[in-house]
Amino acid sequence: ERSKLLTMMSCVAVSRLTLRRTRVASTLSTRLLNNSSFLLQSEQEPAFDGVSSDTSKLIYHHAHQPQTAVSLQALMRTGRGEFLHKTYKEAITEKNIDGKGATEQVLMQVAGFLRRELPIRLAHRIQDLERVPHLKDMPSVKEVKQLYTDSLLQLTKFPEKIQTPQQEEDFAVLVEGIYERHSKVLVQMARGAFEFRKAIQSGAVSLNGSKDGRVNFEQMEETHEFLDRFYLCRIGIRVLIGQYLALRQPPVENYVGIICSKTSPYEIVSRAIDDASFMCTRKYGDAPDVIFSGRLDLTFPYVPTHLHYIMLELLKNSMRATVEWHGVDGDFPPIKIVIADGSDNEDVVIKISDEGGGIPRSNMAKIWSYLFTTADPAIQEGMVALNQDVDHGIDSPLAGLGYGLPISRSYCRYFGGDLSIMSMEGYGTDAFVYLTRLGDRREPLPI
Repeated sequence: ERSKLLTMMSCVAVSRLTLRRTRVASTLSTRLLNNSSFLLQSEQEPAFDGVSSDTSKLIYHHAHQPQTAVSLQALMRTGRGEFLHKTYKEAITEKNIDGKGATEQVLMQVAGFLRRELPIRLAHRIQDLERVPHLKDMPSVKEVKQLYTDSLLQLTKFPEKIQTPQQEEDFAVLVEGIYERHSKVLVQMARGAFEFRKAIQSGAVSLNGSKDGRVNFEQMEETHEFLDRFYLCRIGIRVLIGQYLALRQPPVENYVGIICSKTSPYEIVSRAIDDASFMCTRKYGDAPDVIFSGRLDLTFPYVPTHLHYIMLELLKNSMRATVEWHGVDGDFPPIKIVIADGSDNEDVVIKISDEGGGIPRSNMAKIWSYLFTTADPAIQEGMVALNQDVDHGIDSPLAGLGYGLPISRSYCRYFGGDLSIMSMEGYGTDAFVYLTRLGDRREPLPI
């Protein structure tokens, strides 16, 4: 009986080993087939405009790979070293090594992730820039594509594995340069959209539905979808690099990189009020008051710079509308801000209400368009003519590129929130900012 049992156990073990080998062989065959299919596809794909054949193959190779979405919580936990065990067999923590050693391991882990991830994300955007109809032919858009291509080439020339503190330091210098060069992309793409409009109006570009150089820009769905994808992904790239560079700086209380674990909406909104009031007073000589209510003591994990940008854009709009609706010499009704939160709420919600006359219903769809702005054409032309190396600030006019609302919505959506606008024409507008409390939503990366 014992002999029979041993024989049966031996047969089972052999069967399991055979099955395991079969699965491994099948996986390898699938990978080889996929790689062969991709190589064949990349050979057949046309070279990118203005790019060599070898560089085009490199772009296709990385664009073929999936992007890795991250969440705010994942960024915080990685920055704290909670995932070191996934990279290193013996996780280095402050329990068995000094703080400097732990920081070096975290930085090398994050740098290694960026070395793999950034080329993939850049390649996806280069491919998107190559395919968007008409807009891809604008000089400024071509400049952006070249900028992304140059950055991709720089990253791929760097060693794939970052194993020493010196390598990590060299990589930090590389990505910091990329971060700084890409800071002007927002204005460059706005310049591209401006060139696009001018080309249609002059007849240089002809679109279906255009008549005498006129076209319903706000309803150009394909272009809008492209710009939404592009800017959302640009936010993602800048968050990843910004987080890594911030982790290399001396620690700040309650911060993990660019993320504050105790972000106070009240404090951030207060600073945005000061900035918006300064801009409004500079333009009109006065600014409406702002009244707070709700959870002024609330704190939650978030990126303060993102929230400041969102609130500054909304407050600029509300103040400008209020002053222009009631007249510079009139009495301005206050703008009201409510911060709502509860222990069971999935979102922190901030409501901004004004009595600035509202938005006509026919314009509601247009407010999310990158090709619609209420700015004076001369102001907009002047802004896109400048070589601005910053994403946003208080130096621009109250109505500028027309990008404020759609970019603000992209910032909200990046970590799983949203932005909605409700308006009553002839009275005022309510804006609702939704921000996830837990920070566990992954970034919604498009293909």
